[in-house]
Amino acid sequence: MSSSVNPIPERIHDYRVYKSGNTFLGTADVELPKIQYNTESVKGAGILGELETPTIGQTKSLKTKINFRTTTSDMISLLDCVGHDLEFRSAIQKYDVSSGERSIEGHRIVIRGFPSEGELGKLEQGGANNSSIELECVYLKYVINGTTVLEIDKLNYVYKVSGTDLLSGIKTALGII
Repeated sequence: MSSSVNPIPERIHDYRVYKSGNTFLGTADVELPKIQYNTESVKGAGILGELETPTIGQTKSLKTKINFRTTTSDMISLLDCVGHDLEFRSAIQKYDVSSGERSIEGHRIVIRGFPSEGELGKLEQGGANNSSIELECVYLKYVINGTTVLEIDKLNYVYKVSGTDLLSGIKTALGII
């Protein structure tokens, strides 16, 4: 057998949803933001047709949707039109092909968002309520095993991928840093 480590991510073993770092928000599933860049078409001499290129660090709306099985007072509190700090912590189960062992990798996603939509769900005897909250994220940070791999702060001019500040040249050109 090879001595190299070859982990295969298998599944999200479990996860938790917290408000302000420590208030457990209950049973929920989360639809994390879709990261779409603002793009512009480029065409002209030397280009066959046209292509859409991203504007570095500028994204379209970052929406997070939290679907709850039942409506709770903590869920309703997310309808307050202030910035809410939420944290999604998950344990990712991995299998190492070389050693045959399993391990757990910690993921943590931190967002600050404002409510954009709330759904109180339905009432059905013996069924789930299926309420939900959608938040517009102004801040997003993704941390894997203690290392920040993505950080987007729309209001403070931050866009970092794997520790690299993709906006450093732009901030220098604008006199921000």
